[in-house]
Amino acid sequence: MDVATRKNFLGLPAYEGAEGEVYMNPNQKAYFSAMLKAWCQVLVSDSDDFKTSLQAMEVYVDDIDRASHEESQRMNFRSSERKRKLLKKVTEAMSRLQMGDYGFCKTCGEPVGFSRLEARPTAEECINCKTVSEIYEKRGKE
Repeated sequence: MDVATRKNFLGLPAYEGAEGEVYMNPNQKAYFSAMLKAWCQVLVSDSDDFKTSLQAMEVYVDDIDRASHEESQRMNFRSSERKRKLLKKVTEAMSRLQMGDYGFCKTCGEPVGFSRLEARPTAEECINCKTVSEIYEKRGKE
């Protein structure tokens, strides 16, 4: 893929940093700020669309159509709940960005890593600390 057309998961132009640039420099912060704001707007828009769909009055001729609609609504509720939780994480990441903590592991203080943040902009831990916490979480469930 041509570097000039590379995009992130939201369809925004991907960040093209300079060789050896400082981690979480103002350009990177601006990039992640724009990404998080765009993601927040998408999630809020999806939530508004879902609320509108709930308010629509629909009449069903038979029970099969009604049951199908109810199952669809149930799945939409689950999806909406996941998006609501994600929206909370996105707004928390935006807050960390404003406070200057964004991009650094909450456990060890080391950089989370630019590539990791591009893939998961809400990441709060570096890959090593996240791996350890998942191991402990898995052991607790056994």
